[in-house]
Amino acid sequence: MISFCHSAWVPRLITLSLFANALLIYYYLFLTPEQPTSSTASSSAFLALPILPSENYREIVTPDDQSIWPYRVFKSSLFTPPHFSITTNGGAVADGYIFITPEARGGNGPNQSLPLIMTQDGDLVYCWDQVGLRDFQVQSIKAKPYLTSWQGIPKVGHGYGEWVTMDDGYIKSSTHLDIQVNTRKEHINPTSFMDFHEHEVTPEGTVLVTAYNTTTHDLSSVGGPVNGWVVDSLLFEIDIETSEVVYSWSALDHINIANSKLSVPSNLGDGTEGRPYDFFHLNSIQPVGEEQLGDFGPLPPEGQFRYQHHARAHDVTSNGFRLSLFDNHNRNGDSGAVTSRSIMLDVKLPPSQDSPPRILHTLEPHKSLYANSQGSYQADLSNGNGLLGYGQIPVITEYGPSGDSNDIRWEARFGNDNTVDSYRAFKSEWKATPKEWPPSLVYEKDGSDMKAYVSWNGATDVQQWHLYEEEVGVGLTAIGRAFAHGFETAITIPATLFARPRCIVAVAVQDDRELLYSNTACFQ
Repeated sequence: MISFCHSAWVPRLITLSLFANALLIYYYLFLTPEQPTSSTASSSAFLALPILPSENYREIVTPDDQSIWPYRVFKSSLFTPPHFSITTNGGAVADGYIFITPEARGGNGPNQSLPLIMTQDGDLVYCWDQVGLRDFQVQSIKAKPYLTSWQGIPKVGHGYGEWVTMDDGYIKSSTHLDIQVNTRKEHINPTSFMDFHEHEVTPEGTVLVTAYNTTTHDLSSVGGPVNGWVVDSLLFEIDIETSEVVYSWSALDHINIANSKLSVPSNLGDGTEGRPYDFFHLNSIQPVGEEQLGDFGPLPPEGQFRYQHHARAHDVTSNGFRLSLFDNHNRNGDSGAVTSRSIMLDVKLPPSQDSPPRILHTLEPHKSLYANSQGSYQADLSNGNGLLGYGQIPVITEYGPSGDSNDIRWEARFGNDNTVDSYRAFKSEWKATPKEWPPSLVYEKDGSDMKAYVSWNGATDVQQWHLYEEEVGVGLTAIGRAFAHGFETAITIPATLFARPRCIVAVAVQDDRELLYSNTACFQ
C-alpha cells in the first residue's frame, strides 16, 4: 500500500504490505398509521383517482446577517442545507450526488453543520442528523455500496473517533480502534482512537485508517530539542466486522525525521509536548501492491506541491501509475502566494531517480483559492471528469476529462471563504430507501385549496405519493395521487375535494408498490 504524508514533498512513496445535533422532530396529531407490507398500488381503482398537481417545493432564506450563507428551508423537515450558488458551462457532467460535510469555522458560516447528500441542482437528498462527521462518501464493502463516514471528536489537525457505515436502508454499524495513545494534553478520554483523515476500504473487507500519537523523540537533527516531542503518524488495517487490528505501521519507526521539509519551530509545532512536531502527518492511504519501497526522484518544477491531501494511485501496473492529489500549497502562516489546485503525475515503477515523476496536468480555479487545510481531488468520475473539493474554502468544482483548467463543467459555492469547510467532497451514485424512519407530512391552507408537503429524508427513488383521508372508525379512503419532485413535494388538493375538515396520510410509491405511510396530518 502507498501512504502519503502531509508535509512538503519528500519525493518518496512509502510502500507497505442542527446545530446542537439538529435532531429532526415530527409532530404527530395521531399515531402514525400502521405501516403496510409493500403492496401493489397499480389497481384500476387507484389509477382512476385524480392526479393531483405537484411540484418541487423550493424556498431559500437569505439572512439579514450576511455572515450566514443563504440556506434552504422546507415545510415537512427541519433540515436547512446551504444554498448552492451554481455556475456551469453546459458541458456534460458525471452522474451522481454530491457528498459534503459542511462545518462552521468559528461563529459564522452555515445555518446547520450536518453531513449532506445533494443533487447537482442544489436540492437535498439526505441529511445525516449527527454532528462531528467527516470523510462522508460511498464505498463498496464486499461488492455492496455503503455510506461511510468518520464520527468523533475533531481536534486541530487530527481527531479521535469511530468509523460508521450505513447500508441502503440507513442501518448503521460502526468500527472502532482500541489502542493506547497519549491524549493527556487534550483532556479527553475517547472510546475509539481512529483519526478523521483516512478510511479506505480494501478488497479484503478491511479498512485502512490513520491515528496519531504524541511521543518523545530526539529532534536535534531538525534543530529542535534533544528531549523533544513528535506526532507519530500511525496506520492501521482493521477488520470491519470485528474491529480487530490486522496490521499496523508507525512513521517514526520507518521514516527519518530529518527527511521532513517542515521546519522546527513553525506555527504547526515547536517540539514541546503541548505543540509537538508533526513531521509526517499521514492523511492518505491506499493499497496498490507490494515491494515498491524506494526513491522516485525529484519532481518537475511545475509539479511541486505542499501540505497536500487525498493522494490516490490510478491504473497501477508493474511499470507505473498515475498519482492524483489535492495540492493545498498553503497553510496558516504560509498562505496567499500560490493557489490551491489538483495535480496528476505519471510515476514510474520500479522506483528510480533516473525516471522521476512527470506532470500530466494540473487543475486550477478560475480565481485563486487558498485552502490552508483539507481538500480532495476525485479524479475518476464515471465519465472521466474530475471533482475538486477545496476543503477550508466552501467551493466544489467539476472539471472536464481533458485536464483543462478552463473547462469548468460545474461549480458550487456553499459559504463565504473561511467561514465553512468540508474536509472532502465526493460525487457518487447512491440508491436507498430508509428503513428506520417514515415520510414526513405537513398540511396547510393555500387560498381556497389545501397544500400537502411531503418528504422522506434519504429516499432516492420515490416516484409518486398516494394520499389518503383518515377517519376514526372508518380507516383510510383514497383521495388521489401525485408525482414526486425533489426532496419535498408540494401537492395541491383542490377545494372540490375538501368539503369538510379532514386528516390525511401520504404513502411513498416506488415501482408501483406502496412502501411506508407518513404521519397523519390534520387541518381543522
